[in-house]
Amino acid sequence: MSSIIRFGFLYGLALVISFYLSHVLLGTSPDNFTKGEIVGYSVMLISSLAVVMGIKEFKGNTAPTPLSFLAGFNVGLGISLIAASIFAAYNWVYLEFINPEFTATYIQYSEQQIRSSGLDPLSMEQQLEELAHYGELMSSHLTQSAVMFATVFIIGLLFSVVSAIAFRTSEKPATTHT
Repeated sequence: MSSIIRFGFLYGLALVISFYLSHVLLGTSPDNFTKGEIVGYSVMLISSLAVVMGIKEFKGNTAPTPLSFLAGFNVGLGISLIAASIFAAYNWVYLEFINPEFTATYIQYSEQQIRSSGLDPLSMEQQLEELAHYGELMSSHLTQSAVMFATVFIIGLLFSVVSAIAFRTSEKPATTHT
């Protein structure tokens, strides 16, 4: 249980610190949205290594007891749930207090990108309609935070599956002496 809590908080803290530093260093200019997305997803993937380290530590703490896939997966699941919850809470704080104009700015930026894309008028209109629907959906900070929770959780879930497979050990048959 201590591996789950420790690595869950480390994972969540790494996300929060990295995303906040990205906000401070890159700023909130639409010119940096693409860089911000690259940095953001890179941070999510790199910080997900906390799942691997947490399962490995858990396995080391339970040695020589075999680690089943399910036990390893549950550790990764717990780590991912904690990290995703921390990041969703940070995302809500970010949108509510740190950068409340983010969503509107991002929607305007996306609209400009579509309009200057050189698409034919029908395709452009379809994309603008999709963007309007997306804007309505993302107008709630709670919805955006839930999306960020799901993103971090799904990435952590994938790392959990792979790590649980990699670190599982099987029961060793008892040796008999004749």
